[in-house]
Amino acid sequence: MTLTAKVIIIAAAVIVLTMATYKTILKTFLPSVEGFSATPYWDYKQWSWGYGTKVPNSVNDPNSNPGGTITESEAFAEAWRHLQTDYLYLKNLIYVPLSANRWAALLSFSYNLGPANADNLVININSHNDAALQSQWMAYVYAGGVVLPALIDRRAKEWALWMKG
Repeated sequence: MTLTAKVIIIAAAVIVLTMATYKTILKTFLPSVEGFSATPYWDYKQWSWGYGTKVPNSVNDPNSNPGGTITESEAFAEAWRHLQTDYLYLKNLIYVPLSANRWAALLSFSYNLGPANADNLVININSHNDAALQSQWMAYVYAGGVVLPALIDRRAKEWALWMKG
C-alpha cells in the first residue's frame, strides 16, 4: 500500500470517528434545544415536525397544516441527514482541528440557521478568535426581526458546548 493510500485511509478513519463522536453528543444535545413534535407545527415560515425539519411536501402557508406524524427515531434520522450534509460542507472550510464538542455546537448552529450562516463563523473559527466568535455566534437570536428568548437560550447552550473544547 502506498503512503498516499495510507494517509487517505487514516483521514477517512478520523472523519468517521469524529462523526461518530459528535453524533453521540448531538443525540442528546439536539433534542434538548429543538424539542420533539410528532405532528406538524408552524415554525416561523414553514411547517416543521420531529426535531425541527421541514414537513415533506408541505406548503409555506400557516393555514395549510399538512398533517401526518413522525416517530422520534424517524425524526432523528431525518435530522442526522441534514447534520451530515452540513458537516461535509463545513469540514472543507475549517482547517483547524475541532473537538467533537465543537463540531456538535457548530452543527447545532448550522442545523438551526443553515450552513450559509455557519459559514459566516468560519473566519473566526480558523483564526482561533473566540472573543469575536462568541460575539458573532450570540448575535443569531432573531426570527423575523424579533429577538426570541428560545434562541438566546439555544445560542448560550451551543456556546457552552463550544467552550468545553
